[in-house]
Amino acid sequence: MIPAIDTIITTAIHERIFPGAVVLVTQDDRLIHTAAYGTTMYDDPGSKPVTLDTIYDLASLTKVFTATAALRLHDAGMLPLDRPVQYWLPELQAGGITVRHLLSHQSGLAVQMAPLARAGVYAIRQAVYTATPKHPPGSVTEYANLNTFLLGELVATIYGGPLDQAISEIVSAPLGMEATRFRPPAEWQPRIAPTEWDEAWRGGLVHGVTHDESAYALGGVAGHAGMFGVASETLRLVHLFLREGVWEGQQLVRAETARTALTPQTERAGQPVSGLGWMLRRPYLGPAITTGFGHSGFTGPIMVGIPDKQLAIVVLCNRTYPRRTPPPYRHHTVVAAVIQAVLQATAS
Repeated sequence: MIPAIDTIITTAIHERIFPGAVVLVTQDDRLIHTAAYGTTMYDDPGSKPVTLDTIYDLASLTKVFTATAALRLHDAGMLPLDRPVQYWLPELQAGGITVRHLLSHQSGLAVQMAPLARAGVYAIRQAVYTATPKHPPGSVTEYANLNTFLLGELVATIYGGPLDQAISEIVSAPLGMEATRFRPPAEWQPRIAPTEWDEAWRGGLVHGVTHDESAYALGGVAGHAGMFGVASETLRLVHLFLREGVWEGQQLVRAETARTALTPQTERAGQPVSGLGWMLRRPYLGPAITTGFGHSGFTGPIMVGIPDKQLAIVVLCNRTYPRRTPPPYRHHTVVAAVIQAVLQATAS
């Protein structure tokens, strides 16, 4: 265990950055920190102590599941990275966008999906599919939900069935995940940490349904958000790429593909650096992430891998409870401190 992490997280709870969290850290597949902190809703009615089995809304960590499914389809020869998306989705009006562009957020499309949520599924799909690129594809890196939404559309189309079934069969099941999925069943509700009060639109506490507005409008299943999970299973996705695509002796993602996923696809001054599905060199997570990979989610979850030290770090929390706060997001500073504590503890 790493005592400094206990101090960092309990201080964050005291400062009401989030009501609780689960933190897992491994090095060389050895668990060096595992702990649950705080509660699901501070001391509000219905709040419960957080345990290692508490289920969190994974928000944009869903994007990595979708990307991993796409990479596995690529390895199977079904989804060439540099083929235009229109090959599979001819109704998409914007030409020249490739699978690689979606994976690395270089489509050039700039539709904001959340404001369209209340207008419904048709409005969201119409806006995305008829959008005119703001920039030529491949010229600008701009993180946006619609890139992975479209990637999810591709995965479902090639799989030949609903996206949630595709993700389950292609990613979750091979990784042995049993408490990670879209649209968690009612019996999971007692284990799920709520995300936010939304009286205006959803009539109360957002609990057991996806917090992301557009994913919610799309029925709770989308390439960019919607999944729920526990820390121990989320960690497996980091391990998969630390091990160059190997999980329990099975090569789930080709080693070359896994390495490419962690290689910068974009390096432009003043723009974020992306791999294939992974965020790279994100300074808001502290200096460690400049040598690693990771992803964050709006509701609070973050996962990080540092290959040169074979470190995997997962922090799951519900920082949006009881109400979201505007950027800069204070939980990013907390996670950066956790990463720094891990590096110090493993320096010798």
